[in-house]
Amino acid sequence: MENGRCVLMLLLVWIFASAGPTKAQDRYWAVGTAVPGGIQELTAFPGNKFKYTGRLIEGGTLRFRNMEVPKGISVRYLKPTYENAYAVTGAIPFTMVRDSSGCEWVVPLTEDIYRITIDMTAKTLTGELFRPWNELFIVGGATECGWVTYTFLPFTRDENEVCTWDWTGELRERPEFGEPRRFKFNGQNAWDPKVLHPFTQDEDILGSTQLLTGGSGDNKWSVRQEGIYHIRVDVFRETVQAEYLGPAATQTDDPTGIDETFSVPSQGHSDADMNSNVWYDLSGRRITNAKGAKGIFITEGKKILLR
Repeated sequence: MENGRCVLMLLLVWIFASAGPTKAQDRYWAVGTAVPGGIQELTAFPGNKFKYTGRLIEGGTLRFRNMEVPKGISVRYLKPTYENAYAVTGAIPFTMVRDSSGCEWVVPLTEDIYRITIDMTAKTLTGELFRPWNELFIVGGATECGWVTYTFLPFTRDENEVCTWDWTGELRERPEFGEPRRFKFNGQNAWDPKVLHPFTQDEDILGSTQLLTGGSGDNKWSVRQEGIYHIRVDVFRETVQAEYLGPAATQTDDPTGIDETFSVPSQGHSDADMNSNVWYDLSGRRITNAKGAKGIFITEGKKILLR
């Protein structure tokens, strides 16, 4: 009996020792005179990847490290395998070192569209000058176009954000199509070359915040609540936001699927009313200043006619 207890205790000690201490989530920063403000934290993505998106200044210094303020021996810098490695590059291997010397990456141009991905599993850094997309579409069994090429449903580009796109429409199960509850986004009215996926299969669009450009898999979002959605995608920062606007009407010729329209005098609609909720036009574009506006708008799943 005593031997059994000893064996059990040894087994538990081995399990806890193998698990090791709980590790806090890794964080990394871009630092140096090439970075606006001198320092910016990278955005963590699934797959142990971290991304920098935004402006870099030509001729400035650029390093990456694992601490906001370097302290003692715990600080680590990303040291490129090759001297004078460019921030715009294919996958360049790096090592983690304590000394910052030799850890600079070359910034070739002053631009606002740098996108740098650090893969901490593969220990590589990949960088690009992002080229804004010309179009974006939604396609899938949950959409009215199904999976039929060249009939994909277009997003509308934000007038103030060249890389941000909006779409408003109905998503529901459509048994006439394959994968009747699934959908994804494409950068052209065809399958290749640009495509956006969720990181996991059947991810709920209402819970998604980040998306995957390309990739070897073909994961798709899945509709869990049928109705009218507004979806906003930033193809540069690889983010997505979705809002459920309400159930669709059972019969309607309106492309929004919302058949109730409330008529309200524009001048009688107070600023407080306009600012209390999020408003969209019929193209799915968010309205930032609706004061004095006239026409039909969508808010809280209802159409409002301002006259």
